[in-house]
Amino acid sequence: MVRMSLAAQYPASQAPFGVGLKLSEAYPEDGRLEIAEAVLAGAWRTLRAAGFGEAEVQALFDQIADRPEDLARRLRKMANAAG
Repeated sequence: MVRMSLAAQYPASQAPFGVGLKLSEAYPEDGRLEIAEAVLAGAWRTLRAAGFGEAEVQALFDQIADRPEDLARRLRKMANAAG
């Protein structure tokens, strides 16, 4: 039995982020947007591989978008606890 990697099972094309996503015209062209897109696409693939349905993952991303300050606060707390 051939086992496919998670990346092969859930390619970036299944993520909701298109190539060239633009947050605003003023966003710097220093590569940070591409890094952010890769991180978000990786999170999408990881959640899908963990068994979350597409609608569930989309709802989670929507919830985060609605309350970014809550997410930022939780991420800072986790980062501070880790190191």
